[in-house]
Amino acid sequence: MTAVVPLRDGVSGKSRLSTSLDPAARRRLVVALARHVLGVLAASDHVDRVVVVTADAGFAREVLSGVPGPAVEVLAEPAGRPGLNAALEHARDELSATAPAGPDAGRMLVVHADLPLLGDADVDAVVSAHADVVVATDRHGTGTNLLGVPVGADLRFRFGARSRAAHEAEATRHGLHCAVVLRAGTAADLDTIDDVVELPAPVRTRLGV
Repeated sequence: MTAVVPLRDGVSGKSRLSTSLDPAARRRLVVALARHVLGVLAASDHVDRVVVVTADAGFAREVLSGVPGPAVEVLAEPAGRPGLNAALEHARDELSATAPAGPDAGRMLVVHADLPLLGDADVDAVVSAHADVVVATDRHGTGTNLLGVPVGADLRFRFGARSRAAHEAEATRHGLHCAVVLRAGTAADLDTIDDVVELPAPVRTRLGV
Protein backbone atom coordinates (compact mmCIF):
# COMPACT_ATOMS: atom_id res chain seq x y z
CA MET A 1 0.00 0.00 0.00
CA THR A 2 1.36 3.37 -1.06
CA ALA A 3 -0.30 6.45 0.42
CA VAL A 4 -0.24 9.45 -1.88
CA VAL A 5 -0.88 12.87 -0.35
CA PRO A 6 -1.43 15.80 -2.73
CA LEU A 7 -0.05 19.00 -1.25
CA ARG A 8 -0.60 22.53 -2.49
CA ASP A 9 1.73 25.42 -1.80
CA GLY A 10 1.75 27.36 1.45
CA VAL A 11 0.12 30.45 -0.07
CA SER A 12 -3.09 29.44 -1.83
CA GLY A 13 -4.32 26.79 0.60
CA LYS A 14 -7.47 27.29 2.68
CA SER A 15 -8.50 30.43 0.83
CA ARG A 16 -12.07 30.06 2.15
CA LEU A 17 -10.70 30.88 5.60
CA SER A 18 -9.25 34.19 4.43
CA THR A 19 -11.99 36.24 6.12
CA SER A 20 -11.02 34.78 9.50
CA LEU A 21 -7.31 33.95 9.22
CA ASP A 22 -4.54 36.04 7.72
CA PRO A 23 -2.13 34.46 5.19
CA ALA A 24 0.47 33.60 7.84
CA ALA A 25 -2.14 31.90 10.04
CA ARG A 26 -3.53 29.95 7.09
CA ARG A 27 -0.03 28.80 6.15
CA ARG A 28 0.60 27.59 9.70
CA LEU A 29 -2.72 25.74 9.62
CA VAL A 30 -1.94 24.06 6.30
CA VAL A 31 1.46 22.96 7.64
CA ALA A 32 -0.01 21.62 10.91
CA LEU A 33 -2.76 19.70 9.10
CA ALA A 34 -0.37 18.16 6.59
CA ARG A 35 2.12 17.18 9.29
CA HIS A 36 -0.64 15.45 11.23
CA VAL A 37 -1.88 13.46 8.23
CA LEU A 38 1.62 12.53 7.07
CA GLY A 39 2.62 11.54 10.60
CA VAL A 40 -0.36 9.19 10.88
CA LEU A 41 0.44 7.60 7.53
CA ALA A 42 4.18 7.30 8.20
CA ALA A 43 3.49 5.54 11.51
CA SER A 44 0.80 3.23 10.13
CA ASP A 45 1.46 -0.50 9.98
CA HIS A 46 -0.95 -0.62 7.03
CA VAL A 47 1.04 1.70 4.77
CA ASP A 48 4.34 0.64 3.21
CA ARG A 49 5.26 3.89 1.49
CA VAL A 50 4.19 7.53 1.70
CA VAL A 51 4.53 9.90 -1.25
CA VAL A 52 3.72 13.62 -1.40
CA VAL A 53 2.84 14.89 -4.87
CA THR A 54 3.23 18.65 -5.17
CA ALA A 55 4.04 21.57 -7.43
CA ASP A 56 5.96 23.24 -4.59
CA ALA A 57 8.80 20.97 -3.49
CA GLY A 58 10.23 23.64 -1.19
CA PHE A 59 7.02 23.91 0.77
CA ALA A 60 6.75 20.11 0.90
CA ARG A 61 10.23 19.90 2.44
CA GLU A 62 9.22 22.50 5.03
CA VAL A 63 6.21 20.38 5.98
CA LEU A 64 8.22 17.16 6.08
CA SER A 65 10.84 18.67 8.36
CA GLY A 66 8.31 18.30 11.17
CA VAL A 67 7.13 14.76 10.36
CA PRO A 68 8.72 12.02 12.47
CA GLY A 69 9.17 8.45 11.38
CA PRO A 70 10.19 6.88 8.06
CA ALA A 71 11.14 9.13 5.19
CA VAL A 72 8.33 10.50 3.05
CA GLU A 73 9.07 10.81 -0.65
CA VAL A 74 8.37 13.98 -2.65
CA LEU A 75 7.15 13.68 -6.23
CA ALA A 76 7.00 16.80 -8.39
CA GLU A 77 3.86 17.40 -10.39
CA PRO A 78 4.50 17.41 -14.15
CA ALA A 79 4.73 20.76 -15.87
CA GLY A 80 1.79 21.56 -18.11
CA ARG A 81 -0.63 19.23 -16.31
CA PRO A 82 -2.19 21.33 -13.56
CA GLY A 83 -4.87 20.16 -11.20
CA LEU A 84 -5.42 17.54 -8.53
CA ASN A 85 -6.59 14.73 -10.81
CA ALA A 86 -3.66 15.16 -13.19
CA ALA A 87 -1.23 15.14 -10.26
CA LEU A 88 -2.69 11.87 -9.00
CA GLU A 89 -2.57 10.31 -12.45
CA HIS A 90 1.11 11.23 -12.60
CA ALA A 91 1.70 9.65 -9.19
CA ARG A 92 -0.05 6.46 -10.27
CA ASP A 93 2.00 6.35 -13.47
CA GLU A 94 5.18 6.61 -11.39
CA LEU A 95 4.02 3.81 -9.08
CA SER A 96 3.02 1.62 -12.02
CA ALA A 97 6.42 2.06 -13.64
CA THR A 98 8.15 0.29 -10.74
CA ALA A 99 5.39 -2.16 -9.75
CA PRO A 100 4.99 -5.79 -10.83
CA ALA A 101 2.50 -6.37 -13.61
CA GLY A 102 -0.98 -7.71 -12.88
CA PRO A 103 -2.76 -8.08 -9.55
CA ASP A 104 0.49 -7.85 -7.56
CA ALA A 105 1.01 -4.22 -8.56
CA GLY A 106 -0.25 -3.12 -5.17
CA ARG A 107 -2.67 -0.42 -4.11
CA MET A 108 -2.68 3.36 -3.95
CA LEU A 109 -4.39 5.25 -1.16
CA VAL A 110 -5.08 8.90 -1.90
CA VAL A 111 -5.32 10.91 1.33
CA HIS A 112 -6.13 14.60 1.51
CA ALA A 113 -3.85 16.65 3.74
CA ASP A 114 -6.55 18.45 5.75
CA LEU A 115 -7.98 15.72 8.00
CA PRO A 116 -7.40 16.86 11.60
CA LEU A 117 -9.09 13.84 13.22
CA LEU A 118 -7.47 11.15 11.09
CA GLY A 119 -6.04 8.26 13.12
CA ASP A 120 -4.51 4.87 12.54
CA ALA A 121 -7.83 3.08 13.06
CA ASP A 122 -9.31 5.17 10.25
CA VAL A 123 -6.51 4.22 7.87
CA ASP A 124 -6.97 0.58 8.88
CA ALA A 125 -10.72 0.75 8.16
CA VAL A 126 -10.12 2.04 4.64
CA VAL A 127 -7.22 -0.27 3.86
CA SER A 128 -9.00 -3.39 5.15
CA ALA A 129 -12.33 -2.77 3.41
CA HIS A 130 -13.12 -5.71 1.14
CA ALA A 131 -13.51 -3.91 -2.17
CA ASP A 132 -11.53 -3.03 -5.27
CA VAL A 133 -12.25 0.67 -4.83
CA VAL A 134 -12.80 2.25 -1.42
CA VAL A 135 -14.22 5.74 -0.99
CA ALA A 136 -14.00 7.42 2.42
CA THR A 137 -16.54 10.16 2.04
CA ASP A 138 -16.74 13.56 3.70
CA ARG A 139 -19.26 14.57 6.36
CA HIS A 140 -21.76 15.57 3.67
CA GLY A 141 -21.61 12.17 2.00
CA THR A 142 -20.81 13.70 -1.37
CA GLY A 143 -17.04 14.20 -1.46
CA THR A 144 -14.00 11.90 -1.29
CA ASN A 145 -11.40 12.41 1.44
CA LEU A 146 -9.58 9.10 0.98
CA LEU A 147 -9.63 6.84 -2.05
CA GLY A 148 -8.16 3.36 -2.30
CA VAL A 149 -7.61 1.95 -5.79
CA PRO A 150 -5.51 -0.78 -7.41
CA VAL A 151 -2.35 0.71 -8.91
CA GLY A 152 -2.90 -1.31 -12.08
CA ALA A 153 -6.51 -0.25 -12.67
CA ASP A 154 -7.07 2.36 -15.35
CA LEU A 155 -9.64 4.35 -13.40
CA ARG A 156 -9.87 8.08 -13.84
CA PHE A 157 -9.61 10.18 -10.73
CA ARG A 158 -12.76 12.25 -10.30
CA PHE A 159 -11.97 14.64 -7.48
CA GLY A 160 -14.16 17.71 -7.58
CA ALA A 161 -17.84 18.37 -7.02
CA ARG A 162 -19.81 15.23 -6.01
CA SER A 163 -16.69 13.09 -6.32
CA ARG A 164 -18.10 10.23 -4.27
CA ALA A 165 -20.76 9.46 -6.88
CA ALA A 166 -18.25 10.03 -9.68
CA HIS A 167 -15.76 7.57 -8.17
CA GLU A 168 -18.50 4.99 -7.59
CA ALA A 169 -19.60 5.35 -11.21
CA GLU A 170 -16.01 5.03 -12.40
CA ALA A 171 -15.61 1.78 -10.45
CA THR A 172 -18.84 0.43 -11.94
CA ARG A 173 -17.69 1.36 -15.43
CA HIS A 174 -14.61 -0.81 -14.94
CA GLY A 175 -16.54 -3.69 -13.37
CA LEU A 176 -14.96 -3.14 -9.94
CA HIS A 177 -16.64 -3.47 -6.56
CA CYS A 178 -16.76 -0.20 -4.62
CA ALA A 179 -17.22 0.24 -0.86
CA VAL A 180 -17.97 3.49 0.97
CA VAL A 181 -16.49 4.21 4.40
CA LEU A 182 -17.87 6.88 6.72
CA ARG A 183 -15.92 7.58 9.90
CA ALA A 184 -15.40 10.70 11.97
CA GLY A 185 -11.65 10.62 11.37
CA THR A 186 -11.98 10.44 7.60
CA ALA A 187 -15.07 12.63 7.22
CA ALA A 188 -13.90 15.77 9.03
CA ASP A 189 -11.97 18.09 6.76
CA LEU A 190 -11.40 21.83 7.11
CA ASP A 191 -12.87 24.20 4.57
CA THR A 192 -14.68 26.89 6.55
CA ILE A 193 -14.30 28.63 9.88
CA ASP A 194 -17.33 26.65 11.13
CA ASP A 195 -15.34 23.46 10.49
CA VAL A 196 -12.56 24.86 12.67
CA VAL A 197 -14.92 25.93 15.46
CA GLU A 198 -16.50 22.46 15.59
CA LEU A 199 -13.18 20.75 16.30
CA PRO A 200 -12.50 19.51 19.85
CA ALA A 201 -10.47 22.01 21.86
CA PRO A 202 -7.34 19.80 22.10
CA VAL A 203 -7.29 19.42 18.32
CA ARG A 204 -7.63 23.17 17.82
CA THR A 205 -4.73 23.67 20.21
CA ARG A 206 -2.61 21.17 18.29
CA LEU A 207 -3.37 23.03 15.06
CA GLY A 208 -2.80 26.45 16.59
CA VAL A 209 -6.28 27.82 15.78
